[in-house]
Amino acid sequence: MFRLPPLLTLVALSVLSFPPNTEGGESGKRIDLSAMTEPKPLEPWERVDVTFETGALWEITQSTPLDYVVLPQMLTFRTPYLYKRDREDGSTLVMRSRVSFLGEYFAEGPETYFFGFHGSPSIEWWNADRDLALMFSIGGGVGFLDSTEVEGGHGQDFNFTWFMHLAMRHQLREGLYLQYGAYFQHTSNRGLDERNPGLNALGPMVGLTWQW
Repeated sequence: MFRLPPLLTLVALSVLSFPPNTEGGESGKRIDLSAMTEPKPLEPWERVDVTFETGALWEITQSTPLDYVVLPQMLTFRTPYLYKRDREDGSTLVMRSRVSFLGEYFAEGPETYFFGFHGSPSIEWWNADRDLALMFSIGGGVGFLDSTEVEGGHGQDFNFTWFMHLAMRHQLREGLYLQYGAYFQHTSNRGLDERNPGLNALGPMVGLTWQW
């Protein structure tokens, strides 16, 4: 029966007794497998979010002799970022796309409702902790209202709308934010009807944002 020489037997036992080498690289540092398997959490601007807002707008320019109070309800969707710039203080500037669907009730004025949509870029500044954002949007869209024959009111049902929106966003918990700010809206038919006073209204908006 073949047997290993005593010296070779001792060497073989010594090799087999060592545990597998779990350290990599010349520096001898242990490989962190968890860092390789766990995905990095998404930043707020890398997610899709939806915001529901409500508010009240008052006529501000007297373009019509009628008094108006408009109660807008707005559902807004924002896409992941299109442009991003990191700042030295840890904050980040981003630009995203947004589209909003509008349902507005005229609490004062000859019309009753306005339904439409508008879109724009969303310019956002996020702080280093990602729990606070300053947001600005300016854009436009179209919609329909129930026009009347009242002088000083909208001349037709189909109208264009332009808006500016400045808002702050505070994180309440992961994926949920409180948003509040000021909203300006202009509504007119761009001269498609001879009666086109144009309505300029401004007021506060408040809402909640959910992110995925």
